[in-house]
Amino acid sequence: MEALAAVGLASNILQFIDCGYKVVRIAKELYGSGSEETQFNAEATLAAQEMRQLSKRLIKDLPTANLTEDEEALCELAQNCDLLSGKLLVLLESLKTKESQGKLGIVRTAVRNVRKKNERDQLQASLDNYRRQLSIQIGYMSRTRSFFLSLHELIETRLRQNAVLHQLRYPRMHYRFDNVEPAHRETFEWLLHGLPDPASLSSQKYMTARHRQAKQQKHREFVDWLRKGVDTPTTGDTSNFHTPRTPHKENIFHISGKPGAGKSTLMKFVCGNQTTMEHLKAWAGDKRLICARAFFWRLGEGEQKSLAGLANCLLHQILTAAPDLIPVAFPEARQSESGEIMWYSEALDRLLEDSRVFEKYKMVFFIDGLDEFQGRPIELTRKIIGWTAYSSVGIKICLSSREWNEFEVGFSDCPRLRIHEWTRDDIRIFVRDNIQDIGDLSTSIGEDELDSIARTLVYKAEGVFLWVRVVLAAIEQGVLNGDDFQGLQKKIIAFPAELRDLYQHLLDSIPEYDRENAFAALSFAGFRIRDICLLQYKFFSDLAKDRDLATNMSTQELSGEELKRLLINARRQINGRCKGHYIGDEHVRFMHSTAAKFIGEKQVQDTVRAYLGDMDILDRACQSLIAVAKSIRAGGYYFKGRLNESAFDPRFILDLDDMMRKFSLDSLSDTAHSKKRLLAFLEGIDRVVKLKYDADVAISLNVKVEYRKTIAGRFFNSQNIRALPSELVLVFVAHFQVVEYFEKGGPCDFRALLAANPEAAELVTRAAFSGVFKYSEGRRSLEMLTILFEAGISPKVRFQLHRSSTPISYQLWNWIFTRLVLAESTAGMLWDAGNDDRRKGDQYKLIELFLRYGAGEEVRLEFGPCYEVIGASRLVVLVRVGGPSGTPIDGVAFLRGICVDYQLDIVCYARKRGGVLSFRDILAYWFPDDCDHLYALLDGKSCTSPTNAHPDKVPVLFPTESRYIEDSQPADRSSQYLFDGSRPPKHCRQCFAHSEKCFADFEERSRNEAPVQVRESLGS
Repeated sequence: MEALAAVGLASNILQFIDCGYKVVRIAKELYGSGSEETQFNAEATLAAQEMRQLSKRLIKDLPTANLTEDEEALCELAQNCDLLSGKLLVLLESLKTKESQGKLGIVRTAVRNVRKKNERDQLQASLDNYRRQLSIQIGYMSRTRSFFLSLHELIETRLRQNAVLHQLRYPRMHYRFDNVEPAHRETFEWLLHGLPDPASLSSQKYMTARHRQAKQQKHREFVDWLRKGVDTPTTGDTSNFHTPRTPHKENIFHISGKPGAGKSTLMKFVCGNQTTMEHLKAWAGDKRLICARAFFWRLGEGEQKSLAGLANCLLHQILTAAPDLIPVAFPEARQSESGEIMWYSEALDRLLEDSRVFEKYKMVFFIDGLDEFQGRPIELTRKIIGWTAYSSVGIKICLSSREWNEFEVGFSDCPRLRIHEWTRDDIRIFVRDNIQDIGDLSTSIGEDELDSIARTLVYKAEGVFLWVRVVLAAIEQGVLNGDDFQGLQKKIIAFPAELRDLYQHLLDSIPEYDRENAFAALSFAGFRIRDICLLQYKFFSDLAKDRDLATNMSTQELSGEELKRLLINARRQINGRCKGHYIGDEHVRFMHSTAAKFIGEKQVQDTVRAYLGDMDILDRACQSLIAVAKSIRAGGYYFKGRLNESAFDPRFILDLDDMMRKFSLDSLSDTAHSKKRLLAFLEGIDRVVKLKYDADVAISLNVKVEYRKTIAGRFFNSQNIRALPSELVLVFVAHFQVVEYFEKGGPCDFRALLAANPEAAELVTRAAFSGVFKYSEGRRSLEMLTILFEAGISPKVRFQLHRSSTPISYQLWNWIFTRLVLAESTAGMLWDAGNDDRRKGDQYKLIELFLRYGAGEEVRLEFGPCYEVIGASRLVVLVRVGGPSGTPIDGVAFLRGICVDYQLDIVCYARKRGGVLSFRDILAYWFPDDCDHLYALLDGKSCTSPTNAHPDKVPVLFPTESRYIEDSQPADRSSQYLFDGSRPPKHCRQCFAHSEKCFADFEERSRNEAPVQVRESLGS
């Protein structure tokens, strides 16, 4: 084979392997739950088409004659993959929901998914088999062909890239985008394409010439923003930290509007429109365009409403489109330090501030729902504006939000569009089409009357699409009930114009006899993180009549016809009872985030509780989960992500996680009845798990672990726990600190488990430690830790905090103590009690518990050297966490140190002790009245707890206001004050001598400078 052909073949094989990996991964996830199924089917179709093309190209690149044995084997593999990918495409086509089928089509598709299970499994097995054969063949040929050595290096590079992307992606990254209602036909088209001829649309006849001209101007402004940019390029100078970067607000386009005005729908329309891409490509010119989108969602999980999640989402899309940028975002040195990618916001900033990136690329971000960000809006505003300072010609950001002051002021100089001022014609189109459909249901309402209703709706909507949707649903129900024109007009007039009043009106319209069931359903959704499975809602409702329904159900799976019947009934119940607060298709969710917020208001909750009385909503929710688990076949509900590298858990695991999370957040009643119901639920889940899963096949669980809690928010990482079905409930109850399961008389004696099954006990221990870090309620964690320590688990046990290719373990006690020492605020402290008197003293009890069972005193604090902040009269001291000999402490590698004001009380305390605080010094500072008791525990002396009251909380040693932050607008405030001591902090100059003389000299200079500054001020 010629060298050139060999290189071409190697390239094709590389693509082939990557494509094959992608197809296998997606195919195994094909039958996942929720609305993501359509997305995965679409991705699988695209990947299968790509695989087929690559198979054909691989065959084409091989010689047509005189093939060696190895080449013949490769050719045969490619032909088989071509055939198999064709079959996969046919299968995927048959599983599509046709647009014309309506809601029932979704049910039919679900049934087809179940019926096609065997065929799917065969395709999965065949794809896996061919991938293994291909790997073996390439491995063999690499020993006989020199050019395959370079191919191996390329494959390794691709695998490393995939590993980075895998860590960045989190479940439901694009869930909010996928569930935003698509724009109704012909609506919002004007923004990208301009207004059509007035005669072409009936809606145009209502538009005045002035309004038409102004609206056309808005179209031109947006298109100009997409196509044009700043002519003179300027980028942040990363080599000089003292050079301020000027943000370019003209590169931000701000779409604002009232709640429910269609902002998210417009953003989805814009960022997914081909015309948008064409305009942006004109702006990009000869550079490659990268588009990334992120939709905040207040009702979602942490990553869907945090800055870290935003950075993850954007990074994943950027690096997927341009893998060559991975080393820029995550340099080798950064990855090799702990084997784990951390500080995603910092990585995104590192990427954007590198001017070389924009020599080849231009980037545009679409960020929706800034008002759904869980944090300080002003911080998010500064962050986004700061991104534009990195490049004046390489970054554009289109974003949307409600009209909050933080956004209105922060983006006041940016091009903008107040969407509700320009959507009257879009609403008119939407109303016109829906009114025509409603008119087909009535024989008593004429066209003129329908037009009158439409005009009233458009006038009262005031630019809010959501209001129109709710009222149209009520009109449709009225027509079905036989209302005449006057009755419908009265309905419309009765609907309040404000959303909050509208929700109250809907709540009040629920009939008295239906309120208990409706309010129970609304409460059920209130504590769920994820959408409710429609079938689970049905069983939840049925449990009102028979609370033991789930317990008495058989494990016979539902037939397709029975499933269809139950889903249809459930959907009707939701529409009838909840009066528009819910929408239900395959899953049940609030119609809008404002509806969820309304239901959560104290006044509304008081009303709901008055009807529910002592009804145990959580118990019903748990029982409904057991009913669903018994009724559904194995499929994607149980097995998504089970046998592959996917980080995403199957829907069953996610639903169980929701139930257990609620248990952990609500203090369980101490009554024997509540405990009995809890254990019965866990027993039922245990039986279902053992029935649905193969006994000897491990289930992959991804457990979140809080590794830092700061003013910027709570930061989590994931660790993977693989448990056998018989161990699944054990892992869950340990992670969520359900100590009732391990108490005397409970289902599990941990000491006996440790003796009989050490592997299972190790899983329980890992899961329990992850829960200690994740949840702020200390009482249960103290009880859980006591159970472990009494059974013989050491406080010095090592645990894995991060999920990475090279597992990094930490010593438990060192990690916990360092978390307490370096906390930056009371709220950021592990197990902060807040104003809860029941939890005061938990932090002291935690330290006492560890010391009682043998925790050591390795941790110490070292103070120095000193640094003067350039351009400011400020002296700071570097504080580092170290071991007894000054070496880095095991398990806290990246909690390296902080810089704080030299006048801080703990610094003065350390100065009296030679600049070093031992572990005992820290205890004495924290607990001056209790330190002797703690010393006795350290010395191994048997003693009882002191009779005096425990301290309410551990004092914060280094509060936020005393810390030196390197940048005025830091990329990630949780990491900007962390240093490793190998370099001075930015904008600082190290003092020549770190001593009391250094402090005295600084104070003397400060006193001398003060009068000069006063004189200069008076002179000016």
